[in-house]
Amino acid sequence: MSSRAPKTGKGAVGLDFGTTNSSIALAESSDQVRLAKFPYLGSLTDSYRSLLYLQRVKEGGVNRLQSWTGPEGIEHYLSADVKGRLVQSLKSFLSSRTLHGTEVFSRRYTLEDLIARILRDLREKAEHQFGLAIRSTVIGRPVHFSGAERAGDDSHAEGRLTAAFELAGYESVEFEMEPVAAAHYYESMLDHDELILIGDFGGGTSDFSLVHVGPTIRRRGRVPGDIVGNAGLGIAGDAFDAKIIRCLVGAVNPV
Repeated sequence: MSSRAPKTGKGAVGLDFGTTNSSIALAESSDQVRLAKFPYLGSLTDSYRSLLYLQRVKEGGVNRLQSWTGPEGIEHYLSADVKGRLVQSLKSFLSSRTLHGTEVFSRRYTLEDLIARILRDLREKAEHQFGLAIRSTVIGRPVHFSGAERAGDDSHAEGRLTAAFELAGYESVEFEMEPVAAAHYYESMLDHDELILIGDFGGGTSDFSLVHVGPTIRRRGRVPGDIVGNAGLGIAGDAFDAKIIRCLVGAVNPV
């Protein structure tokens, strides 16, 4: 668990890029935390859908490719008479050694390009709300990325995600295991020491960590031995959703 987060001059920024939803927050020097919010269908949401919508738009008799991300992407997709290309769950493919990118309207994009487009929009919208330039951030990552089966798959996925952040304009990124980050938040409310099991059920992965937490650990600083163990599976919400659609809605017999 990180004891320090990269500073912006006004606080520390943390970002969770999820398979389904993402969020970004600023921990200010006053110990207050500001979670970025985004307009969606006339209201505000703090969940930024991790998706990209691309559509051809005719301007002055010329077809131009435009793209939107997050809640704005959903709104444009829903309002379009002729649907463009909606891309979701990109995080699930980071560990793949064979999927390098895709072609959209005759243009070739790498996986890192597509993810960077989402991360760039998220950063710029948060900069506008927080009133600061975001160049450094702490990023949550799963214990095991979706699809990671062989040695090195997780480091491969993290490397691709780092490249996407760099393309999106981030100069410094620091990774933290998602369930360990959750343990850190729980620990901040304790007045005694505990050994806890943290479960993080996401859209692409399910992760678990057994961690020592409490005021004693906070006072002396965290050491590697405080994290008893980490484990994760590339099975979560997306996989369950796909099975429901395939076996129930699609009336296909379960395998």
